[in-house]
Formats: sequence, C-alpha cells, structure tokens
Amino acid sequence: MKLIGRERVDGTTVTIGRRQYYRAKKQITSRYYAAEYRDDAGKQTCENLGTTNLREARRKAIEIAQRLEQGKPRVIDTKLTVDEVVEGYFDMIKARGLAKKTEAKYRTDLDKLQAFCRDKQVGLAHRFNRDLFFQYRSSLAEQKYADKTIYGALTLTKQVFKWAYQEGKLREYKLVNAKVEKAHAKPQPCFTGDEVELILANTFDTERVAFATLAYEGLRVGELEQLQWTDVKLDRGNLGMLHICRGGSTAGKTKTKRDRFVPIHPRVRPLLEALPRIRGERLVFPTLTERQLLKRIKEVCKEIGLADPDSYKLHSFRHHFASMCANHQVAYKKALAWLGHRSSDILDLYYHLNDAESQSAMASLAADTFGEVPGTDSEVVPSPVEGTLRAQGGSKIETPPEILWEKELLEVLGKKAERAGFEPAVGLVALRRFSKPLPSATRPPLRQLGATAPIIFLHPILPHARRPARPDRGTAHRGIGRQWR
Repeated sequence: MKLIGRERVDGTTVTIGRRQYYRAKKQITSRYYAAEYRDDAGKQTCENLGTTNLREARRKAIEIAQRLEQGKPRVIDTKLTVDEVVEGYFDMIKARGLAKKTEAKYRTDLDKLQAFCRDKQVGLAHRFNRDLFFQYRSSLAEQKYADKTIYGALTLTKQVFKWAYQEGKLREYKLVNAKVEKAHAKPQPCFTGDEVELILANTFDTERVAFATLAYEGLRVGELEQLQWTDVKLDRGNLGMLHICRGGSTAGKTKTKRDRFVPIHPRVRPLLEALPRIRGERLVFPTLTERQLLKRIKEVCKEIGLADPDSYKLHSFRHHFASMCANHQVAYKKALAWLGHRSSDILDLYYHLNDAESQSAMASLAADTFGEVPGTDSEVVPSPVEGTLRAQGGSKIETPPEILWEKELLEVLGKKAERAGFEPAVGLVALRRFSKPLPSATRPPLRQLGATAPIIFLHPILPHARRPARPDRGTAHRGIGRQWR
C-alpha cells in the first residue's frame, strides 16, 4: 500500500496523501487522505484521516505531530455509544457536588440529546459530527424551545463530546468548529420603587421584613433563607452591614463561593431591629421558605392589581435593587460587589429603567437644552445653538471671509506700489484655500478678450543675470573651458 500525491506537512514529520491499493486485481485510489509517520517506537504507521479536504488533512496531520511530541497514545475509535458517553459525563458532574437544580437541568438536556440520537439512529459516539449537531439545533427549534434553552442544550452537547475526547474515549473532537450564537436574554419582570412600597404596605410581620430585605439589599432567596443573626452587623458604620457568606449549593458558601458585605438600607434597618428573636435560633427567618414566599408574592401582586402578576418572581426584587443602584449613580464596581457578581453582563441584564425615571431623565435633558422644563407655564426659550438657529433661518453667526493673517497680508501688499516703469499696483484677489481654483475664477484665453482689452501683468518677470560668454572650445586654455562645462 502506498500514498499518491505525497506531501510533507510543514513543520512536521508527517506525510499525507491518498492511499492506493488493489481490489480484485484492479488498482484503486482512495478518496480520503491518509497520514504516514513513525510512532514513538519507530514503527512506520499509516493512519486514515477520514477527510477528502486537503486543508482539513493538513490540520489533522499537525494534530498527529502534536500528539507525538506530547507522547500521547493513538486513540482508535471504539464501539463506544452515545448513551455511554452521556452517562459517563453525567456521573462526572454529579461527583462535583452541584446543586440539585443544576443537576436536574443537566439531566433534562442530556435526555434531549439521547432522544435525538435514537431518532436519527446514531448509536456510536464517533458518528456524531457537526452536521448532526446542527440538525439537533433545528430539532430543538421545531419543538418550540426558547432560544436560551436551545443555547444551553447545545453548549452542554459540546461539553459532553469534548470531555470524551480529552479523556481519550474518542479519537477526534468533531464539534470544534460548531459555533453557537449566544442567546439574548428576554426582558425580566422588575418591580418599581412605588410597587415595592405598595407590596410592603400589603404585607405584615416576617414576610414584610423578608420582602424589604430582598428589595433593598439585593439578596438571593437562598441567601435570605440562610441569613443568621451573627451576619447582621448593626454596629458597623452608621447604617450597619450584612455579611453574606452562605446560601449557595455548597454548605457554608455563597453561589460564587465568595463572601461579601452589603450596607443595610435605612428602609430595612428599623424592620430588622423590630424583628423578634427566638432564643437559641440562629436564622433570621427560620419559618420562611422559598416556596411559601413565592406563593405569597404572586398573591400580593394580584391584590394590588399589577399587570401579569404570575410573571413576577422573588428574583424580581433583585432586579429592582440593581435598577435602583443604576438609577442613583452607584459606582458600577460597587453595585457588582453588592450583588456578588464578577461579570458586568449580569448587571446589564438586571438593569431596568422604569417609565417614571425615563420621564425624569428626559425632563432634565430638556432643562439643560432649553433652559426650562416643557409642560410648565413658563415659555420655553431655545438656547442659541448654531444648528438650531440655522434650521430656523435666524443664525447670526458669520464666518470671516479670510483668516486674520491673510487679511493683514492683503492690506500691506495693497498699500505698496509696483516697481518704477511698471503699471500701478493692482488689488490682489483674496488668497483661496482650495486645491483647485473655482470654475468661475478661470480666466478665458487671450484671443477671447478682444483687441481693446488691456493686458495687466500681475506678476512681472524678474530680470535674470546674464550668463558670461562661454570661451571657445578650440582655445588653448583648456582649463578655462572646463569651468563652464
């Protein structure tokens, strides 16, 4: 067996080409490229690259060279099924100790992948390629899944096969070039400041304190449930501080595994101080659960007449806190620290600007522009802005015809007379700052002026010094002749 069209890939010791073999005494050249190289033991090896594209064959040859340099063994595709890869990956993430909600979400997305592969009769894991990946995306879209759900399922699919490749279970990671567009988050419901106060006015006792803490401290629900009295530092500063150090899936840790301190809002401090304490109880809200609070907030939203009350969640209070920070010019990094986030994208997602604050911002902009807020009894007088005056035809701003130094130069030259024997001084045309003269400034030819038209020379030719006569070439003094050559 030999290779036809051999090519040594630059920077490697791998040669690629097409296999040529005999079948039934007939010479056949394969459509697929193969790589020829020596392994770690020095044995000549020929490996099928499984591609008909030359550029892809070169890329795979470079991967083989990198594998040889790193001393990794060659992985041959086995009979490993998609179900075995999926279950192996799921066992790995369960060992990490993820939260139950995260684990359930992974299980749901992996079930979708397994169902698709069964429908397409794709049993072996190495058969799942980029084409099937995009067919999987189309299948999820046909089932009317949300864009964010599709993005999460596709991202998890890539993680599954990448893990199998890194663990040596698959010879190749075929989804390396399968790009997935990140889904844009849908607008999330958010309480306004007036709505928060209306909710607090219609709740009592412990529920009222819990909702106020969520709205004005930006806590997650789990952080509120696990908040302890030792975390409430009323003697820290003028307002006091909340030490947020638990509430995530890991015991004694937050979701981001980092502690943070949030100043106590003046609206929350008197409520916390008036909250009764139970002897021997460490939790601030021992009798409240997430399910109970979620049911209660939906009931209150219906009672106060909010539109689409079922869309509001406990996390909507956290959105309100982020919006409140943004609308009151809280420093960006300070708001991220209070919310316990590293990425600014999350804060952008939480940021909401309600209609009342938008109207206030526009009124402030109008006051800066016109000097008076529209809608009042006083007359609005436009400010003297150049663009506005020009649009109204009342601009009084005039552009000088020339620059100051040009004007002074013309005045000096206009007072001086020409040399004796020439015509008197003629007013010079103002200097122009154009690369080419205007069409109207082009002078017609002299033959079109007529016989009676006077000819005025604006730029007289200066006399040049006459050149001394050149000595005769035939003179005996050759040295003098060379001086003029």
